[in-house]
Amino acid sequence: MKLFIIYGAGCQGIALMRLLKKNPDSADVLCFVDSNPTKQGLIVEGLPVYPPGYLLSLDDGPPTVAVAVGGHYQEVRKLLERLGLEEDQHFYDATPRPLHYSDLEPDFAPLRDKVRRHTLVSEDRLAPLYQLSRQARKVNGDLAEIGVYRGGTALLMAEALQGSIQQLHLFDTFCGMPDSDPAIDMHRSGDFADTSVKAVSALLGEYKNVQLHPGLFPETLPEHWSYKVFSLVHVDVDIYASALACCQFFYPRLSPGGVMIFDDYGFPSCPGVRQAVDEYCGNHDLQVLYLQGGQALLQRS
Repeated sequence: MKLFIIYGAGCQGIALMRLLKKNPDSADVLCFVDSNPTKQGLIVEGLPVYPPGYLLSLDDGPPTVAVAVGGHYQEVRKLLERLGLEEDQHFYDATPRPLHYSDLEPDFAPLRDKVRRHTLVSEDRLAPLYQLSRQARKVNGDLAEIGVYRGGTALLMAEALQGSIQQLHLFDTFCGMPDSDPAIDMHRSGDFADTSVKAVSALLGEYKNVQLHPGLFPETLPEHWSYKVFSLVHVDVDIYASALACCQFFYPRLSPGGVMIFDDYGFPSCPGVRQAVDEYCGNHDLQVLYLQGGQALLQRS
C-alpha cells in the first residue's frame, strides 16, 4: 500500500487528520512529519511525529505527502524538493480550502452555468454579485448595471430579482468601449464590441422589470431621475472616466444600506477604475471594501 504522510503536526495538520478519520474510504496515515524540533518525537492523534529526513528512510520509496501548513507551504515545498521529492508527484498542498458558494447553495450552480457563456466574469465574482442582488431586495430603490457587454451578469441580477417590483436598469453602448485615456486606461475604443442591443434584449426578454439604456453613459440617464434612489449598482466599465461618472451619479443616490460593486477595481488591466474610485472615496471620506476576487464594494451607511 502506498504510504500517506501528513507534513505539519500543527492545527491544520491535525484538522486534516481528523477529517480523514471521518471518511472510511480515505488513505491510512502512517505518521506526521514536521520541521519544528519541539514537535519531533511527540505522539499526535495517536501518530508519531518525525523530522523531514524520515522521508528518505522509507523502504517503499517516496510516500504521498499531504502538506498542511497554510501560509508556510512555499517554504516546505523548497525543503521537500531539496530532499528529492517532486510536487504533485510525491507531495501536494493539502491546506483546507473554503467551499465554493455553489457548494453551499446548490441552486446557484445551474444559474452560474446559465450565465457563463454570456459573461467574462468568473464564478468568484458572480457569487458576490448574486448575493448582493438578493440582499438588494430588502433595500429601497432600483438596481443598475453600467457595462453590460453580452448580458450575463444582468441575467444573474434579473434572476435574483424574480418576484420583486424593483427595476433593473442596464447602461451600455452595446457596440464596444467608448474613447478612453491612454495615459490611464489599458482598454481602447472598440474593445468588447462583440455584442448588440438586439442580442441582450433577446437574452433578457422574459424579464419584465429590465430596462435597457443604449448609448454613452451618463448621457443616457433619463431626465426625470433627479430623485431616484438605488439599492445596488454594478459597475463594470473598465476605464477611468466611466467609473468616475458612475461614482458621481450613483453614490449620492444610494439608499441607506445600498451598495456599489466595482467589478474591475483590482485588475491590472483596468487601473483607471481603481484610480477613479480611490479619488472619489478620498474626496468624500469614504472607505472601499476590497474583495480577493478583484471586486470592490462601496456601501452607503
